[in-house]
Amino acid sequence: MNISILNFNKFDHEFFMREALKEAERAGKRGDRPIGAVIVHNGDIISLSSSKYRTMDSNVAHAENTAIFNCASYLKKYGRECTIYTTVEPCIMCLTTIVMAKIKNIVFALEDKYMNMSPFINSNPYIVERIDNYIGKVLEVESIELYRKYAPHDLDIMTKIYN
Repeated sequence: MNISILNFNKFDHEFFMREALKEAERAGKRGDRPIGAVIVHNGDIISLSSSKYRTMDSNVAHAENTAIFNCASYLKKYGRECTIYTTVEPCIMCLTTIVMAKIKNIVFALEDKYMNMSPFINSNPYIVERIDNYIGKVLEVESIELYRKYAPHDLDIMTKIYN
């Protein structure tokens, strides 16, 4: 059994998700999408960030990406032992960035039904082999409440299944 799985099972996932929710609140208050991300190694937060989509005027300034960029050199050495917590299920861009950063454990709050990531993940052996844990719905209600407060239209899009 590898180290990331051993550490993963010992973590208080709700504690770290609450830290991500604090970042999401900061994003919502400044006019960005209320999404936060926290990267943890051996029980310590090594990076945290929030969506900067609007404030940086960038389509790639997602919470997960900016958290990864904040500690990229650290992840090069320890990524396989890290967990990322994010208040919304990672989109296709963020998920592939997480995988390329070698982060093997992903915990999220709100499932993004619009992105519908499960079929993508399950159809891609490269990704399946590089993710040890993919856990959703951790403090999902709290994430939904932030979306209701700061971005209700986005919440409607993310929580409906489109055909």
